[in-house]
Amino acid sequence: MGNSTRYRATIHLVLITAILVVLNLVSSNAFFRLDLTSSGAYSLSPLTRETLARAEDPLRVRIFYTDRVPPPYNGVRQYLLDLLREYETLGGRSFSYEVVDVSSPEGRAAAREYGLEQVEIQEVRSDEFQSRAVFLGAVVLYGSALEKVDHISRSDGLEYLLTSAMERAISRVDALAGLTEPVKMRALLSADLERYRIQGLEDLPRQLEDIFHRINRDSYDRLTYELSRPRDDQGRLEVQFIQGDRLQTVPLQVYAELFGGYSLDDPQDIEESLRWGLRSLVAANPRVGYSVGFGERDLQDHRQGAGALTLLLENRYDLVPLDLSEGEIPPDIDTLVVNGPREEFSRQALYRLDQFVMRGGRLMVFLDRHYQQMPSQQEMLFGAQPQWVEIETGLEKVLAHYGLELTSGFVLDEESFVASAQGGRQKIYQAPVLRGDSLNRDSVITRALEDVIVLNAQEIGVPRADDALAGRRVTPLLQSSPRSWTVDDPSLAGPGIQGVPPGETPDRRVLAALLEGEIPSFFQAPPEDLVSGEDLVSGEDLVSGEDQEPGAGAFPERFRGSSGSGGAVLLVSSSELTTAQLLDPQNRTPNGTFVLNALDYLKDQPGRAELRSKGLTVPRLHIASPVLPGMIRWFNLLVVPALVVLLGLVVRSRRRARSRALEAFFSDEEVSS
Repeated sequence: MGNSTRYRATIHLVLITAILVVLNLVSSNAFFRLDLTSSGAYSLSPLTRETLARAEDPLRVRIFYTDRVPPPYNGVRQYLLDLLREYETLGGRSFSYEVVDVSSPEGRAAAREYGLEQVEIQEVRSDEFQSRAVFLGAVVLYGSALEKVDHISRSDGLEYLLTSAMERAISRVDALAGLTEPVKMRALLSADLERYRIQGLEDLPRQLEDIFHRINRDSYDRLTYELSRPRDDQGRLEVQFIQGDRLQTVPLQVYAELFGGYSLDDPQDIEESLRWGLRSLVAANPRVGYSVGFGERDLQDHRQGAGALTLLLENRYDLVPLDLSEGEIPPDIDTLVVNGPREEFSRQALYRLDQFVMRGGRLMVFLDRHYQQMPSQQEMLFGAQPQWVEIETGLEKVLAHYGLELTSGFVLDEESFVASAQGGRQKIYQAPVLRGDSLNRDSVITRALEDVIVLNAQEIGVPRADDALAGRRVTPLLQSSPRSWTVDDPSLAGPGIQGVPPGETPDRRVLAALLEGEIPSFFQAPPEDLVSGEDLVSGEDLVSGEDQEPGAGAFPERFRGSSGSGGAVLLVSSSELTTAQLLDPQNRTPNGTFVLNALDYLKDQPGRAELRSKGLTVPRLHIASPVLPGMIRWFNLLVVPALVVLLGLVVRSRRRARSRALEAFFSDEEVSS
């Protein structure tokens, strides 16, 4: 009896061991993951599937991510590899990835050749913090195109970064292959450059020709080359890429030597600059209009202007400056950004903007009612203080007629940014921090965002009743907390504020809103056209061309009295959101994600916004009753330990009963034997 029992136990042990070995071998060669999240946070998005389906040539990803890195980088590395396995499963033979060993000299040299940079990280070794240089990047290769994804330090948004890089690479190759005329690469080297004795200048023509042949080979022979030595144009040292009416200029850098003289860039750096210039020319980025000419924030100003916005959008959209006082909006522009104007718009400009919306154009407006005018240094010496200046651009009336009223109420909020100050921490009440229900959870623009910061914003008045705007709907996107209030004078928002003043009724204030639907035109007629010399009639007295009787001075056909169902206007009540103070060009903050999501939505690409927002936030518990947290706390303190003790007593009782049964069984065998 005893030998038979041991034999069966041995057989069971061998079978279980064999099953475990087989399962381990299968699992090591097969990848499977089940996504149980309601939002599909761990499944590839439809946009990723579409991008992989577009690839006609092999699409490769090379991973340059240092192995055996400390947390959290080791988790990010594993997530990156798991994600690429899903790409490989979906892409089939057209997709592959490779993990490069960056601990070898060859791997590090390849990473540097692709332009990847090492990152300094801190880790604990031998009970002390030590610094270590590691690679945290990847490159996407498709045809002749190369896209870098560097400094991968977080898992959230990683699918968006990879898919966007793949999409850019595919679009650039498709753009090159689809060119109807070649791209001219023209090198301009002024004849007077020789007198400056620039080191390496004599070899530059040969180097540029060699670079041209390499770039042309990688660009499907779509380039031509020309060397020009203008005599009348002094000091020209640049390379131009020309395709049709488009021009991209790449200046060649000249550096002053320490002991006199000048030198050129390294040939490898020159080639990299020229490749980026060509990429910028043939990039298939969608075009977005940017209003200029009325005091808007400057796209090249990286301090007080919209330079941060330019950098944020450079890989996704091409911003096209448009002066509405000089001409119509081009027909290929379907989205227009108006950012922080400080001057009054002309009637012609307002009309062009209005008719742009009436034609189904999408409008994104960052509008201020006040701006802070700083005194000069000399005035500051005499104690002059910054002054708040009220702004009237004319856009306020147009937007109010549409259904979005930008009030003069300057929003202050107790849920605001806290800055370090002398002797403690100071709340900046004019900088609300928006989280939770302050962000619209039903809109793809703001659904996954948290901790969005706005500054110097005004309240947007929106209709409360659903039927207040016929054929239109207003969706609040950003709102302040229930502990916010407004002041009419921004100068009252000083450090002396200590919360909601007595007599004020705090409430949520709308800071950004989206208007969609059939938007009525603000105008009755084009300015200075058929209504010669008469003032334009505002929307309150609107009479469209369809309401005119024949022969009564009917408006021209190009005038539209309504946008139809495709109009959309997104209003943000502060242009500070587009400055470097609140906007990170690398999109490492929710503010950048909000701007990108908003533009994607207006460009009718909500899928891109969904992909970008994937995994940004962790779902939070919503407490239905204030009593519930206390009940859960006491349940964990009392009931759970009691259940554990009860379970232990049951297990102990069953073990004792089994022990007594075994003793009785063997006692009976001994008696019978």
